[in-house]
Amino acid sequence: MSIYACRAAIGLALLVIPFFAASFFLAQWLEDRQAVADPCPGALGETSACWDEYYAQVITTRGPLTALKDLKAQYEKGGGGRLFCHPILHEIGEAAGEQFGSMEEAFRHGDPVCRSGYYHGVLEYLFGEEGGETLLSQLDSICAETWNKERYSYDYFACVHGIGHGLMAYFDHELFQSLAGCELLTGQWEQSTCAGGAFMENIGADSPEFPSKYLKKDDLIFPCNAVKEQYRPQCFQMQSSYMLVQNGGDFGAAFATCRDVEEPYQEPCYQSIGRDASGWSYGDAETARALCSVGTTANERTQCLIGAASDFIQSVGISEARAFCTNSGKEAHAACVQAVEWQIRAL
Repeated sequence: MSIYACRAAIGLALLVIPFFAASFFLAQWLEDRQAVADPCPGALGETSACWDEYYAQVITTRGPLTALKDLKAQYEKGGGGRLFCHPILHEIGEAAGEQFGSMEEAFRHGDPVCRSGYYHGVLEYLFGEEGGETLLSQLDSICAETWNKERYSYDYFACVHGIGHGLMAYFDHELFQSLAGCELLTGQWEQSTCAGGAFMENIGADSPEFPSKYLKKDDLIFPCNAVKEQYRPQCFQMQSSYMLVQNGGDFGAAFATCRDVEEPYQEPCYQSIGRDASGWSYGDAETARALCSVGTTANERTQCLIGAASDFIQSVGISEARAFCTNSGKEAHAACVQAVEWQIRAL
């Protein structure tokens, strides 16, 4: 298991010959009961530590695919299983990469649930191994061979984004080296999307035990103010997550920080707050809207709602994302619907 101690989870059903049918159905019934049990009841479920430990054990004893199945069941129940699903899926993906030994085989057994964290983890593992240098020399082929490149579908986006996570593993979390690695990809869209994965990993892997070199408590917009301009929108679309950790979940303070950045990057920053509003609300629409209402201008609130609705597509569902826009008032309705429908078409 890698340094990403906050990750693990879900799996596949078993097949047996008719002679063992009775035993199989009993075992399946017991496994299904275990999959929907609450491993972190009450206050334990509100922090990542219990979930991390639980899924680390599932991966070790039952394998990454069983962990994947179990996490999907917990995700449907909401709560901590949904809130912490993405980093846990990174760990599951890493374990699957180790088990299958190839990206194609690990991806074949995967699932895009919870923002495709499984695929990100697979790429992190493979880039972190000795074969990472080979992958680095053929970045363009990784996603072209795996997904439908011509459509620029969500799956293709998730794969290219995952390369950014993988490069951070390969370069031992050296952000600027990872961004330079993204530039080996052909196409500005690919380079920018890859950079988004690197920025996400920079924040997601930050911990007291392994602090990121590229985050500053006294400069909450760093490294977004230090990277090339072409990467700044992607950076600011993630940066509010770090702001909120440092300011104790003060969304008003996060809006104020975004308000002070250069104008072209304010809207991505407000959208980042919206994504976090979705996460902090456990996907509850009214709570997410209330967090976005802290914005002081119509544009701040609208961009926040767009960010929340966009996250709802993957974290809650398409119908819920549409309903979120419909019920968000006249001020943001048109812009919210336009953004959501554009993303749904990409799926």
